[in-house]
Amino acid sequence: MNTILEALRRVGVQGRYRWIALAVFALFLPLYLVTLPASYVGGLISLKALTFLDAKLTAFALVMAALVALLAPLMLYLIRHGHRSAKSTAAGGILIGVFAPMLCCSPLLPLLMGSLAALLPALSGAAGIKVQYFIATHQTELLAAAVVLLVIALYQNARKVVQGAACRI
Repeated sequence: MNTILEALRRVGVQGRYRWIALAVFALFLPLYLVTLPASYVGGLISLKALTFLDAKLTAFALVMAALVALLAPLMLYLIRHGHRSAKSTAAGGILIGVFAPMLCCSPLLPLLMGSLAALLPALSGAAGIKVQYFIATHQTELLAAAVVLLVIALYQNARKVVQGAACRI
């Protein structure tokens, strides 16, 4: 935790990174607010999904948007200073958080699995429904996994910021 706070202090001193964090938060919060309840509206992302928001989904949306908002300035700082940032962990957290609710109840997975079954007869077309069932019944755990990935990415990038310039031989 101290590593993350120290990195945020170092990066936060420069004003432009604060504006980046605010812009990212302002972008990702509405995205998560309309995406996370997509499982209740057939996988559609629209403003109608806002009526299905509950305290749990709102909390996940706020936490994930805040983590992405803290992560983005650290990643940009590292890239700007010639370091490699931990992009894959962050991307995994963002993708799980966005795609899990959409795949839950949309016709996308059954269509994809059905088309694969047409190409490969050994593949069952019902597998898409089983995946949707898994996503629907374990949505909270998948969202928690997304939060964990974002926290890991935040820590990895914060550690690189705190370490500073490293000699590469």
